[in-house]
Amino acid sequence: MRKTFVLLAALGVLGGCSEQQINNAGSAVESAAPKIAGEIESAAPGLFNDAVVETRIESQFLQIDAASALHVAVTTHAGQVKLSGKVRSTAFEQRFIAAAKGTSGVKGVSASLAVDPHLQGTVQQASDFGLVAAVRANLATQAGLNAVTIGVAASHGVVTLSGNIKTPALRSTLVATAQKTAGVKRVVDRLVLGG
Repeated sequence: MRKTFVLLAALGVLGGCSEQQINNAGSAVESAAPKIAGEIESAAPGLFNDAVVETRIESQFLQIDAASALHVAVTTHAGQVKLSGKVRSTAFEQRFIAAAKGTSGVKGVSASLAVDPHLQGTVQQASDFGLVAAVRANLATQAGLNAVTIGVAASHGVVTLSGNIKTPALRSTLVATAQKTAGVKRVVDRLVLGG
C-alpha cells in the first residue's frame, strides 16, 4: 500500500511538470546520489549495502508478479533479509524466496508470506484509491467539517463509510452522497450514531 501511495504521489507531483523540469530533477538526483550514498555509508556502515540489496530484491519481485510485489515488505539488516506480507499464490511465494536468496549480498532469508489469491493488482488499487478520493471530496462538499472524521474505504466499487456521527440526518446525507459518486456500486454503512 505504501508503495502504491508513493507511486501515485510521485505521479501527481511530476504530472504538473514539463519534460525539461523532470529531466533536470532527474539529473540533480543522479549527480547528488554518490555524495548522499557516501554520507549514508560513513554514518551507518552497511546501511547503504542493505538498501541496495532491498532495491535489487524489490526489482526482481516486480518482474515476477507486480501485484504481489506491492504487498510484500522487504527488510534487510547486515545481509539478513526478511520478507513479510501477501502474495497471490504459493508459486509466487516460492519464486520470491528463491529470487531473494539468489540476490548478491544476501546472507540469509526468512519469509512470513500469506497466500491470498484475491490480492488486488496495481490497476485495481489505483482505481480504489481514486474512488476514495472522489467520495471524500463529495462528502466534504456536502457535509463540510462533519465529513473530516468519516473513514472511507473502497474495494472494487464497494465503498465503506465508518466513524461516529451526531444525527440520523447526517448519516442520510453521507450515505446518499457516497452513493451518487461516479464509480460507486454499493455503500456499506458502518456509521455509529451518537459519537
